[in-house]
Amino acid sequence: MKKNEGKPLKLSPKKGGNGYVSSYTVSIGVAELRNAGLISEDGTPFRIEKIIDEKNHQIIIRKNAGE
Repeated sequence: MKKNEGKPLKLSPKKGGNGYVSSYTVSIGVAELRNAGLISEDGTPFRIEKIIDEKNHQIIIRKNAGE
């Protein structure tokens, strides 16, 4: 896959205590996280932030600016 090329993801529903879907999860591989600079070489995660871009229909996950 080329850099910055989209990769299909599956949203996995998670149910809350009331039995209804309350959130979704996605799986991101260790190599992908490491290549994106979101975890260290030893696998320690850095602090990250989530940005919701409603205008462009995107969710962006990135390392906190202070890291």
